[in-house]
Amino acid sequence: MSEQQALWSVEKGEALSLSIGPGARALQVVQGRVWLTQSGCGSDLWLEAGQSVELDAGREVLIEAWPEAQFQLLVPPCAKVRRASWTWPKLLRAWQPSSSSSQSSCAPA
Repeated sequence: MSEQQALWSVEKGEALSLSIGPGARALQVVQGRVWLTQSGCGSDLWLEAGQSVELDAGREVLIEAWPEAQFQLLVPPCAKVRRASWTWPKLLRAWQPSSSSSQSSCAPA
């Protein structure tokens, strides 16, 4: 997908309602200025080109452009981090041949 395909546009006098998810997103304004209201938040935000805000999953967001704007919804880097389920000692033990086996499982029979 090209960067241009990932752009959302909001025209003058238009409002856009979005449900965020699955997972958190980051809204980054590429061009113009937006007014953003999030469900569960007591204050509104004004964002200009180059500014961004993180949006929690499950939020309802209302976006209006002043006068028009383009933005991207991105997956924040922290959403991609996953802790490994193995450690080096576990990995090394798993690769050691069993003492009860006289033949390697990799050797031809």
